[in-house]
Amino acid sequence: MDIMTELKHAIDEATSILIVLPDTASDKDYLAALQIQRIAPDKIRVVAPDQKEIEWAQIFGGSIQKKEFAISINTTLSPVDELRYQKEGDKLVVFLTHQRTFDPTAIQMGAHIPPADLIITTGFANQSSADKAIELYPRKGATRHFWLDNANTNTESITGNNDKKLPQSSAALLGRLMVRSREDHDIDTLWTFITRDDFLRTNSTPTELRPLIETFSRIASLPRIATIFWQYDEHAGTEGILWSTDASVLKRMAHILGSREDSPFVSLGMFSNFIEAEVKIRKLLRELG
Repeated sequence: MDIMTELKHAIDEATSILIVLPDTASDKDYLAALQIQRIAPDKIRVVAPDQKEIEWAQIFGGSIQKKEFAISINTTLSPVDELRYQKEGDKLVVFLTHQRTFDPTAIQMGAHIPPADLIITTGFANQSSADKAIELYPRKGATRHFWLDNANTNTESITGNNDKKLPQSSAALLGRLMVRSREDHDIDTLWTFITRDDFLRTNSTPTELRPLIETFSRIASLPRIATIFWQYDEHAGTEGILWSTDASVLKRMAHILGSREDSPFVSLGMFSNFIEAEVKIRKLLRELG
């Protein structure tokens, strides 16, 4: 069993998963974490340095994950009868009602990270540094640690060329493409919507989308069909393309739309907006079956 198949099985079996990145994590590490999170977003949380999260949110789009700070009280050491809180100006004051002298050492405070039965680390130089980074993380049952060795990552599987790396603008646009995608299991299709703002913030153009979709298909298990819509020119409306490895889908869509097939793509034409684009193409895809 290869490492990615083994990882997929581990994710399927786990109930709570953390993907942990180091302070030195690169954009590539984040994209890898983001793609793994797409497998099961409801049970996977990415843990990364705060400053990196802010930078990545600005580059790739999306929102910064909400975090929790926990205050725990050892009630054996200092029993508490009641807890209440109130706002006093800019302060949130917590009151603890008790019957004897309260021992301040009963209080512990810190960032709360949910216990996990699978912890995935990526971006670390070696497994020992990854082990050390997660040694204090809360565990659930027999927690498994899955370290992804970046040194042995096949760059060709990501870029399509051992000597060529994605330019910064393309890497940023790829991140936004992942964030803006959602899978429709009913018709086995991935829907992606790239806004004008995405292009402006990543200093990229629509000409980069086709090779990025090919890159996306190499690093992820995409559905049978992927549709990509974008808005680039402020007054030009919405344009779209369809990607598929199914030659019959490409041929039939090209015939229906009267457009040219450029395997593995077919141009979907122009639309007034994203809503019109999805409604019309969804109808066609349902007719294809």
